[in-house]
Amino acid sequence: MCQELILSWQNTKNKQLLPIGRFSKHGDAYSFIYTKGAKQAREQGFIALASSMQDFNTKYFYNDIFPILKNRILNKSRPDRKEFLKWLNIDSNNSDFEELAKTGGVKATDNLFLFPVPIKKNNQYILEFFSQGISHLPKNSQKRIEELEKGEKLFFCADLENSQDENAHMLRTNDPVEIVGYCPKYLAKDFKKLFDLSKKSFSIRVKQINKDAPDRLRLLCEITCDWHKDFSPFSEDEFALN
Repeated sequence: MCQELILSWQNTKNKQLLPIGRFSKHGDAYSFIYTKGAKQAREQGFIALASSMQDFNTKYFYNDIFPILKNRILNKSRPDRKEFLKWLNIDSNNSDFEELAKTGGVKATDNLFLFPVPIKKNNQYILEFFSQGISHLPKNSQKRIEELEKGEKLFFCADLENSQDENAHMLRTNDPVEIVGYCPKYLAKDFKKLFDLSKKSFSIRVKQINKDAPDRLRLLCEITCDWHKDFSPFSEDEFALN
């Protein structure tokens, strides 16, 4: 169960993605604190989340989920919500953080994105995520995605000639070999660290295929890996708290 989300802001000019804060859930209470990345973002045009959250050195508390998160959750009265949660592999209608962790809370009206902070489980790193960029893949890759089977192994491959993202990593099948998307940009760097530290246990497999879902929710994957003693998620300075 996801208990902490990182909020990131994208500079629309250079497409740089900067972590600006962390939302946490503690029972029925919620908190938010800006990260050091927020100060970098401010230099590039980011102002603040709200007029009541201008101080980058203050920890903010709510007794309910923050309004900026609430409007990114699919309305619970919608008749298609049950199917939507099935696509996300969520079995509870009250798993707001889990929903946001998987969808990213993406809205067309702003440039904010959410992603989960993984929790160590029995010394394991286990995380579900959706393959990215499926809509840009050729028809043969689209067809291969439809033919994937639950539990099928996917291979983690560096996209070395990607001029826009030096950390970009693709997901491919084995036989026949086809690219079936990309690892989320915000997770790829940590996945690479895990691959280097715990290669023998590193595994990405198909968790679920949602043939009727939008492309961004089509292929749900799961990564499992030993949580190496030298690994810490999101260890870069921009993720640290102010």
